[in-house]
Amino acid sequence: MIVKNEARSLARCLDSVAPWVDKMIVLDTGSTDDTIAIARAHGAEVYERRWTNDFAAARNAALAHSDADWNLVLDADEWLTSGGEYLQALRHDSRRAIHNIRIDSDLG
Repeated sequence: MIVKNEARSLARCLDSVAPWVDKMIVLDTGSTDDTIAIARAHGAEVYERRWTNDFAAARNAALAHSDADWNLVLDADEWLTSGGEYLQALRHDSRRAIHNIRIDSDLG
């Protein structure tokens, strides 16, 4: 997850996926609020990187910290409301496939 000043919504996002994933990785690009502390308090590994106005570079930097076979990529204002069991089942699915998962987002 790539974040900057997401203290308002980050805890909800991380708490919604924590039971279903092995690791949560947060790449902070210059937060001045409590984003980093919140991420750590909710069990995420936090890395920092200066924002270079290149989203692809930031996404690749975040993914470089993962050693997982698959990655769930979310924005801080997205969270799981159901389907965690499905995520857990995917971890043991050896087929090469693409899966869609409904993610709710806070648009307000």
